[in-house]
Amino acid sequence: MRSRSLVLMYHQITEAGVDPSGLAVSPKNFASQLSVLKERCEVVPLRELQLRSESRGKRPRVAITFDDGYADNGEVGAPILEAAGLPASFFITGIALDGQGEFWWDSLEHLLLDLSDQSAPQDPFEVVIGGQRLRVDLRTLEARLRAHKALNRRLRIRRPEEITPVIEALAAHVSREAPTCERHRLAGPDGVLALSRIPGMTIGSHTIRHALLPVLSPEARHHELEESRRLLADAIGKPVVEFAFPYGGEDAFDHESEVAVREAGYVLACRAVFGRVTQRTDPYKIPRAQVFDRDEQEFSADLDSGFKGRVP
Repeated sequence: MRSRSLVLMYHQITEAGVDPSGLAVSPKNFASQLSVLKERCEVVPLRELQLRSESRGKRPRVAITFDDGYADNGEVGAPILEAAGLPASFFITGIALDGQGEFWWDSLEHLLLDLSDQSAPQDPFEVVIGGQRLRVDLRTLEARLRAHKALNRRLRIRRPEEITPVIEALAAHVSREAPTCERHRLAGPDGVLALSRIPGMTIGSHTIRHALLPVLSPEARHHELEESRRLLADAIGKPVVEFAFPYGGEDAFDHESEVAVREAGYVLACRAVFGRVTQRTDPYKIPRAQVFDRDEQEFSADLDSGFKGRVP
């Protein structure tokens, strides 16, 4: 039987002005997308989809997931899900559980894209990342968008302790601190606990620091996996057995990382690589389809593409 099962990946449910990474879906579009899913699909919990990927009826099967742990997941997204009667899994980082500050990519967005041409420094920003020197122009919005893309691409493959000094150097160069804004607010312990108590919502781990596992030492890798699971379980009073690889692309996992996830006690792991879920899908290599801020008609077309095995 041809598989018609997909795992959908969301990040934020919020109104976004500038959103260079395409992580935000508006509440209006999210509600419309759920209406499409209810009409066209059988929406099931992630673990149920992983255990039985093939649809027994005519409707395709879908699981809904969220990454990172933004506050809007519980405050905006979960109530819409609950009203629709649909389940979802939320992969929370230790940073989001702590609830302080912002993710580095959100700070990067503020430091570069909140600048105006008048306030931007005239001198280029120069920094060494992973032994390679990068020099970026910040004088125009177009240049700052290019700089954002270049820095994002290089920083995501570095260890967390290598990323922080670069963000600090950029803040010093543009003579400002990255603000903590409402749109990027993290869930915090109370938010994660409240989310876990909503029927149908499952809490999973996304490491402590949203760390790219393959670049870590074995000791650091095990700490990220085991400690994040323990912290979340203590916070919600329930076992945490689902995991999503931070960043999730082809460079986000390797054999050693997969083994470490298994040894840490997780029963499944999601990636951010597109694909359909079949009976042959490795439970530690579950593919997902990222959802963008599409209206009802556009989202329905994306689903058609996904079920046919094409990237939306």
